[in-house]
Amino acid sequence: MNKFKVPALIFAAVFVISATALFFYVKNDLGDNNEVKIEAPAWVNKNGSSGKRPVSDKIAESELKPTPSLISNGTDKKETVIKDKKDQAPAEKANQTAPAPLEKAVDKIKESNITEVFLDNLAQYVADCYHPAHSLPYKAEQAFSSASFKGVNMHFGLNLRGLMPEAGTLVAARKLIWSYLLTPGKIEELSKSEVGPILDLIEEKGILAERKFVEGDTFSVRELTRSQRAEMFRVSAQPIRHVAKVLKAVSDNQDLIQALDSFTKAQKRVDSANGIFQLDLDKSRNSNSEQAHKQASHSGKLLKEAITIREKIKTGITEKIKTYCAGDCDEPDDSFYIARWVFRRVVNDQSKLKSIAAGSKILEEIASKMENRADAIEKSM
Repeated sequence: MNKFKVPALIFAAVFVISATALFFYVKNDLGDNNEVKIEAPAWVNKNGSSGKRPVSDKIAESELKPTPSLISNGTDKKETVIKDKKDQAPAEKANQTAPAPLEKAVDKIKESNITEVFLDNLAQYVADCYHPAHSLPYKAEQAFSSASFKGVNMHFGLNLRGLMPEAGTLVAARKLIWSYLLTPGKIEELSKSEVGPILDLIEEKGILAERKFVEGDTFSVRELTRSQRAEMFRVSAQPIRHVAKVLKAVSDNQDLIQALDSFTKAQKRVDSANGIFQLDLDKSRNSNSEQAHKQASHSGKLLKEAITIREKIKTGITEKIKTYCAGDCDEPDDSFYIARWVFRRVVNDQSKLKSIAAGSKILEEIASKMENRADAIEKSM
């Protein structure tokens, strides 16, 4: 064992001396050399390693500056802090005046509930609702559009499909969306910026669309011809003009709003009468009492009367709208649905009728622009 003792002592002494020298070298290097030059690795260039993301030429000095404890060797800490604040000021100002592109994109999305995803989905809905003559599944003799106000409402109401309100529930989201759209001037603003792009998107969807066409006992899948794409715009304008007419009829006639209020009350009366009738009917089935049978019969008559009154009001509203529209509101048969939709939006704030009227005018303009687009497509044939 003694023959290993001397080499071990020599090794330990050399290790201690080397470690001490290294410690003092590092300490002096950090304490005296305050001008630390930081360079990027050689593989970094101004276009970034992928050639896509730019790398900034400048880095805020406050992010690179050593801590006061490392540079305060004989230096006034107060002066160091003041210098740091001066160095930080330009960087902070730059951050305030020049937000990153990602931040701009996020802010743009937050400013509007309407996104490009929604516009693309809306264009796809319009294109999908176009059915050329002799195409499946309807095999209609003439081309038509199956689009409708109710269809759009159901299509986007259950799945917002690109609408982005900040809301916790679907019901709250729908309320926020319509509150946003019915804000005075908002519909006009959106129509100026979005109608052109949406028509372009519809035309693009038409170019990419395929349909199944009947050929005897079988069918063939074909792209739409240029003539059919023009026809798509023309028939798609019809349901839009229909909605515009109904909206105008309701917004122009205060008596329709009052009639819709009466219908709502009549509907509640039907619900109440039906509830009473169901209870009385259940009692009569479980009892041999003549009085119970009479009571159920009486309740049934009251329910029938309530339904009759409700349906008379509904028929009166529908006929009034059709008379006002002079034939333009006949098809599709969803005039009453649209009228009730308007009533729910304006029942607590009839000032929104102005926005409804503005929306009617804009829809008329959109229908005309779709017909103009159809003409342009045909002329380019």
